[in-house]
Amino acid sequence: MCMKKLIFSLAIITASTIFLTACKGDTGPAGTAGPAGPTGATGATGPAGATGTANVIYSSWATVGSLGTIIDSGFADFGTCKRWIRPAPGITAAVLDNGVILSYWKVSAVIYTALPYQFPSGTQTYFLGSVTAVGKITYFTSIFGASPAAGWTPNSGAELRYILIPGGVAGGRFTNGAAAGYTVAQIKSMSYEQVITLFNIPADGTNVK
Repeated sequence: MCMKKLIFSLAIITASTIFLTACKGDTGPAGTAGPAGPTGATGATGPAGATGTANVIYSSWATVGSLGTIIDSGFADFGTCKRWIRPAPGITAAVLDNGVILSYWKVSAVIYTALPYQFPSGTQTYFLGSVTAVGKITYFTSIFGASPAAGWTPNSGAELRYILIPGGVAGGRFTNGAAAGYTVAQIKSMSYEQVITLFNIPADGTNVK
């Protein structure tokens, strides 16, 4: 009797397997992707980095004649001088305290000279310098050897330009930006051509910022 039950059970299992195999269809298409999960929380804001040299500010070339009236003015250690002022809104207290301010003088299309500038004429020496303050640069001239002290009036077509390099100096060296690794003294001793190449500044004063 047990043998008959076993044979009957095997027959049922075999028939069920054949039926299920015969009824199996093709695999259906993949379902669509579910909706995206919620966006994670924004991480904490990191500390502000040190001021770098990426935001170098440079002016256009401006003629002496376009910078206002040249007047006589007294300067400590120089006596009576000729002076005129150029507005320079990029000169902030931070730039004065931690940056570098470069001024250049152009007397022809190819001659660039950093200020202060001086040249001999007979027994006298002609001097062109600048004094910086928040928002402006005061240019002045003096004649060493003149008595009484006096300044000289530059050619009104001569041109002036300034370049402002923000701070980011540690141990006397710039810490980042194009000037990273250079000392302040090295930057100041560079020629005009070297400075504009280092900071990728247009030589003709275009794209001023």
